[in-house]
Amino acid sequence: MDTAERDTAERDTDRFRWLREHPAPLVAVDALVRDDGGRLLVVEPTYKPGWDIVGGLVEHEELLSALAREAEEEVGLRGLRIGRLLAVDNVPAAGPGRPVIVFIFAARPAEPEVRSVDLILQQEEIRAAEFVPDETALERFPDPLRRRVAAALEAERGAHTAYLVDGRAHPAGRDR
Repeated sequence: MDTAERDTAERDTDRFRWLREHPAPLVAVDALVRDDGGRLLVVEPTYKPGWDIVGGLVEHEELLSALAREAEEEVGLRGLRIGRLLAVDNVPAAGPGRPVIVFIFAARPAEPEVRSVDLILQQEEIRAAEFVPDETALERFPDPLRRRVAAALEAERGAHTAYLVDGRAHPAGRDR
């Protein structure tokens, strides 16, 4: 290896070390899963108060793969039909002390006519799950999840993707 190659290798090593140590945000994926009647799937986690939507953290995988994995793990939905991206929420310094970027997608079960009783709950994480009207779901969610889901529901009815900061609409590109 000549001097130039050695210098390049050292720079690459330094850059990769810096990237590994960079305080990157966590990444999460969630879904507005709807049944054939248009009702929204909500889950009651065992590890925190209130209700939630299906989803979780990305674990060294592509976003849609992570969402499909979470849906299967949490409620037994295999082959989740994932639709368009509805919202992106930038949650600064969330509970774990790190920022979280949450991507919310529209989704439907692969099997037609899935009912709440058909779901297979991951008992360690999910206490209950059911399909409910949007209004009922929003009443059950704590803030900022309620705001995040409300923005995703609005985006679902429109043709835009909502950009949020801590569950609140934030015009992208606006001067601060």
